[in-house]
Amino acid sequence: MSRPPAPALLLACALLALAPWVEAAPAARAPAKTQPASFAEAYQRGAAWSVGVYMFVAGEEDPRVGAGFFVDDRGGIATAAHLLGDTPQILVALPDKRLIAARVEGVDASTDIALLRVDTPPPMRPVFTRPGSLRVGDWVMAIGEPFGLEHSVSAGIVSGKDRHFGDDGELMFIQSDVALNPGNSGGPLLDAGGAIAGMNARTIVGPAGTPGASLAIPIDIVLQIVGELRQDGRAPARPRLGAQFDNVPPLTAWAAGRRETTGAVILSVTRGSLAERLQLRAGDIVTAMNDRAIGGSADLVNALLAWRAVADTRFVVLRAGKELVLALD
Repeated sequence: MSRPPAPALLLACALLALAPWVEAAPAARAPAKTQPASFAEAYQRGAAWSVGVYMFVAGEEDPRVGAGFFVDDRGGIATAAHLLGDTPQILVALPDKRLIAARVEGVDASTDIALLRVDTPPPMRPVFTRPGSLRVGDWVMAIGEPFGLEHSVSAGIVSGKDRHFGDDGELMFIQSDVALNPGNSGGPLLDAGGAIAGMNARTIVGPAGTPGASLAIPIDIVLQIVGELRQDGRAPARPRLGAQFDNVPPLTAWAAGRRETTGAVILSVTRGSLAERLQLRAGDIVTAMNDRAIGGSADLVNALLAWRAVADTRFVVLRAGKELVLALD
């Protein structure tokens, strides 16, 4: 009669059988992404093309303070248009702490982007992130003049991309949890390598003043508008849709008989606008514009920014469960 195996022998056999799986497990795991030990090198790189922007208003003792960044090697500087107003004198604080006069080369109030020009080029040509390369969860930094504290840096992560809000018309944002304060507007949002990913615009403040989301205009939109301002001194007379829109909420998609939230939902239509001429209505879900598929409000923003001619404009919308083609001839 054989004796049952000892418990120790059973354990050894079990471990031996599991050994290949135990050894393979660590190799199958992706290495965890850790916070950089320091942002100092990226800051030094990005600071080379970051500037402070000081607006002196007649009758006011203290200047209005903002930030900006070089967009070329010839002295072009992007900043937030809302900072300028009717300011008679603008000074730029260069990375080497010199103050020089700047002139306004162009303003596009609809996108809140302005182009300044100084006679001094940056110490090195600015570097920009590639469109689409920034990912949710990536580290980013902001350089600006918060409360007049020159060349201050704050860091955080990308919380969301291609954010669009109905009140912002033809614009979208990078959302992050980077701390932005008065004086950061117009300054650069940098990636973890110090390349310019966007222009800091504003924050959404939570209830009772709690910290909210920070928003930056993606650099590809900034460079597009800057290029237009550089050429004509103002944004081109692109058609204006005259409608507020946003991503499709889940309940709206469900009510429309859809299983996904693709498209852009029209929130309101301005009387006398091109949207009214198109016969767009609140509640319409736009799925295409001029043969461009619209997967979300960010896609509609890009289509509208590229819109130049009203003739032959076509919108495909879902309304009451039916697909309609709306046209401007």
